[in-house]
Parts: sequence; C-alpha cells; structure tokens
Amino acid sequence: MKIDKGVPITSSSNTRSGKWKNLLGQMEVGDSVLVDTKTETMTIRAAAKGLEMKVTVRGEDDKFRVWRVEV
Repeated sequence: MKIDKGVPITSSSNTRSGKWKNLLGQMEVGDSVLVDTKTETMTIRAAAKGLEMKVTVRGEDDKFRVWRVEV
C-alpha cells in the first residue's frame, strides 16, 4: 500500500449528514419528512443532535416519518 502525502482534504458538503443538516435547518418545529429507510432516520437523528435539535420518528406503512419537535 502506498502512502500519499500532501493530498488536500475535500469538502464534506456532499455527505448525507450535510444533506440532512440543510433540510433540518429549513424545518420549523412541527414540520415532518417522509423517508424510506430506518438508516435514513438514524442519519437524520445524528444530524439533528449535531444541530442541537430534537426529532421524533414514527413508522408510516412501510416508510418512516420524522418530525422536528424542538429547537
């Protein structure tokens, strides 16, 4: 394995967490989003925690709804 030196770290703005942080930043308390997977709900929870927000999740048929519940 070769070690590379001097390679700049790229921006992380394209990460899933960044996507969810942007979305959460636009949401008001009481707003919700419908997502397909449990994994997405966990990523949203982590992003919300990083923004010091609270969310709650409920199953809805075969998907999941995530509400912003506090600032």
